[in-house]
Order: sequence, then C-alpha cells, then structure tokens
Amino acid sequence: MERLVHAALARLSEEERARCAFYLRGPQPARGARAELRGADGSPAQLAQRYAGRAAEVLREALGDMGRRDVREAQAGLEKAGAAAAPAAVPRTGEQQTRNQTSDTSFKGRTEQSDYDELDTYDMSKTRVAFLMCVTTGRRGAEKDIEVMNKWFDKYQFETPSGQCIDPNGKEILPALEEFRDQINQSEDEISCCLITLMSHGRSHGLIQGKDGDTVDLDDIFALFNNIQCPKLQEKPKIFIIQACRGGKEDHGVEEIEHEFKEADCTCNLIAIRRLPTASDYYVVYSTQKGYVSLRNTEKGSRMIEAMDEVFSEQGMKWHIGDLFTKINNNLVHETFSIHGCPVKETIVVESTLTKAVYFAP
Repeated sequence: MERLVHAALARLSEEERARCAFYLRGPQPARGARAELRGADGSPAQLAQRYAGRAAEVLREALGDMGRRDVREAQAGLEKAGAAAAPAAVPRTGEQQTRNQTSDTSFKGRTEQSDYDELDTYDMSKTRVAFLMCVTTGRRGAEKDIEVMNKWFDKYQFETPSGQCIDPNGKEILPALEEFRDQINQSEDEISCCLITLMSHGRSHGLIQGKDGDTVDLDDIFALFNNIQCPKLQEKPKIFIIQACRGGKEDHGVEEIEHEFKEADCTCNLIAIRRLPTASDYYVVYSTQKGYVSLRNTEKGSRMIEAMDEVFSEQGMKWHIGDLFTKINNNLVHETFSIHGCPVKETIVVESTLTKAVYFAP
C-alpha cells in the first residue's frame, strides 16, 4: 500500500503535492484525515512513510479537493483489487489542466461536507476588469470605501481601463458604464471576469442617484453587460456590488445597541422592487434588503464594505465568492448599529445566476 501511495504522489507535480497539504487545512477538519498532512513537507517518500496505514485515505481526500479525480479513481480501483503496483500513468499537470478545468482551482480549502469534485470553476487566469462609481457628495465616509475597493482591485489583479467614476451626476453614470462596456467588447485580451462597484444614495424600485439627485435604473445598468450587449463577457462572471439604500425602512432588531453614529444611504421611504435580468453569469450583491436603508459610518465608511475588507483579508485567497459573502452577511447580522441613538441592523442580499464557482486568488 505504501508503494501504491508513493507512486501516485510521484505522478503529481511539486505544486500539486504542496496543494495536498494546503487543501487539508480546512477551517473545520472534522475527520483526522483532513488534518493529517498539515505538517508534511510534500515529498512523496515522507508523505507515504509518515502516514502508514492511513496514507491512502489521506491522499484520496486531497486528490478529491484538488480535482484530480483521475488519480484518485485509479488509486481506489487498484486498492479495491488489492494491487500493490502503482496506478496507471495519468496526465501530468499541464495536460490535465487542458482536459479538466477544475485542476486549476488553487485555494479551494473547504470543509469535507461539500462535494467539489462536481463543481466547475470559471477560468480566472485571463484579464480581469473592474469599474468603480462612487458618489461622495453628501456621503461622508465614502472616501474610505473607495480606498478599500482600490486595495482589493490591486490585490486580485483587476484592471480599471476606463478609470473611475467619482461623484458623477445621475446622467453621467450610464454613459460611463457604456464606455466601460465598449472597452471590454473592443479589447483584444480575453476577459476572465468583470467586477462593477456602485456606491451612492439609492431609492426604491432599483434606482441609484448621482450627486445631483438624478436617478439611474439598475436594470438598465445590468442590461449593458448581458450576453447580447456584451458578447465579450458571455459565460464570464459579471459581479455587481451595490452599496446603496433600497428604501427608507430601518430594521431595529431586538439587540442592545452599540452607540455609534451612522448615516443612511437613502433619500426616501419607498419599498424597492427589482428583478434580476434574465441573463447568465451574474452575481449581484446588495448592501441591504428590499425597502431598507443601507448603513454608512462617517469615519469607517459603509458597513458592508468594511465587513468585506475584514473577510477578504482573512479568507479572500481561499474561499469561493458565495462563501465569502455568506461570511460577510454573518458578520453583519451579528452586529447592531445605531442611527441617531436607535438600534438598527443590516443584512445583505445576493442574487446569482452564476453557473460555476468564482475564486479571486490570482
């Protein structure tokens, strides 16, 4: 059995053997096997010798997390047959990545309850583009949000080909996004992902405002990047982060308040109603529920952006986008803020038509 494991490991590249150790460092290793390789140096001989009796089980889990189903299945078949020989030759790293996109899924450390063998991932190895619009007039603390988002654009290698749209009038927002869309369509580079961040005051019915109060319908913005108007992004993830109110309600919750002054990113009390466009590969994050205010601290910036900064700092290089925003939401709903001394809560909302997993790690 030791020779079988040794031979299977020898079929992997040094990088893949290192991933064996990385992927088993999940935050909740319920079974001992997932933590077995934590201190291993990744060499085939030491991995095979260190875990005599359990090496096969440990290796199967690591290979499953890495997407190397071919090696795992070959190993399992030989174990079942009682063979002592090494598994049949399998493609090396370069060939496997051509045949199976899930091989190139670094930083997929997850809990063992999820079956990631069957989960495809978007190819994020090409050019990534981003657009940022932020209204600063009447939104104290917005500069902090810009600083945070620019930090993550750099960290995850997002380019901003059209620059940034800072403190625009309402009528300037859609043309700026059209210019960004046109640059994507005309680009000679292959695009992996598009990330659009919109931070402003918001109103009901899916409207956001420029500094002059003129509004733009989010549906019109989403439509600019659908499969017809932006063919360059067909089957590519289109991520929208919307930091704006969606109405004027305040969720006061039931917890004791943290006395810290906040402002709300809204100008009316109407209920917001919006529908996700009928297009694929969209991931839309709203900073609040329909009909409710969105919270922004005058010094720390918007509460969702602040929570994003914390979670992305800790897990952004490992987790899928869905897990990241689940954790962000968890952090927010377990905090109680205040507006003029009254307790208030915030919950983000996510709408997704993604067809694969998105990992930001370069």
